[in-house]
Amino acid sequence: MAGHAQPRDDIVLPFQVEPYALRGRLVRLGPAAEAILAAHDYPEPVSRLLAEMLALAPCLAAALKYEGVFTLQVKGNGPVQTLMADITSDGAMRGYAGFDADAVHRVIEEHGADAPLQRLTEGGYIAFTVDQGRHADRYQGIVELSGATLADCTHAYFRNSEQLETGIKVAAGRSTTGTWRAAAVMVQRLAYAGGTGAPKGVSEDEYDEGWRTAVILMSSCTADELLDEGLVPEGLLYRLFHETGVRVYPEEALVAKCRCSTEKVERVLKSLTDAELRDMTVDGAVSVVCEFCKNETRYDDAALATLRRTPDNANDPSSPGRTE
Repeated sequence: MAGHAQPRDDIVLPFQVEPYALRGRLVRLGPAAEAILAAHDYPEPVSRLLAEMLALAPCLAAALKYEGVFTLQVKGNGPVQTLMADITSDGAMRGYAGFDADAVHRVIEEHGADAPLQRLTEGGYIAFTVDQGRHADRYQGIVELSGATLADCTHAYFRNSEQLETGIKVAAGRSTTGTWRAAAVMVQRLAYAGGTGAPKGVSEDEYDEGWRTAVILMSSCTADELLDEGLVPEGLLYRLFHETGVRVYPEEALVAKCRCSTEKVERVLKSLTDAELRDMTVDGAVSVVCEFCKNETRYDDAALATLRRTPDNANDPSSPGRTE
């Protein structure tokens, strides 16, 4: 396997490390990461953290069987207060960040564009949520944001909450053309024999040694290799695990796609009082901007009046006075 060919981005590639079928996933993001981050004008360290979140979210979500939305969210106590990335079971991704711009710029002056996670967030927590709608239970796991990196915090979650041994590496950075790229690789040790044993016919010592070897090989992966625009995903996995063997499975596509909609916005506007709408009015119109994609919709007085007279099941996308 040569390793260098036409690259494939915006994918999740499941794989297993031989000889004990250790489960793994590789995420490579190019245009999807750039499209999401290009919609915002975030400072460099905030964009980098969000790009890492965008790579982590599908890497973690791919381990689950769900129909709905997987959300990865950081709540910080410092300059960066919010980082959110979510992905649907169909591979549609989006993300945004909330932060104190002045405080972030002070951190940049002190630490540069590679400011550490803890200096940017000053603690907090990271939450993993699976929402399958009204007809299924909502699952959420939370772990303290105490590690040096987002990967460290994710390790802690799996170790403490799921009792599942996991190795993760994440990278994000600019391409040679200045666009954002992000990637993540993860291996997990499956539980056997009631959750503690090895696969049938394999001793505990052999399984332990196979796991240690897989983690060492994965850890040898550099950020440059993860983000290499010319290194195909299979080539990267072969480079890492050819000593033991690696098997890949069909990839899943990822795409930058927001789930905001006019119907959701108008339901909220119709629920507000006249006084609340007046407070939101600027230059004769109410403007609603999506935090994720920054799409803006404006409603003048005529559009609002028409909207509030319209039954909930009869919203007209072409109502006069509304612009997007």
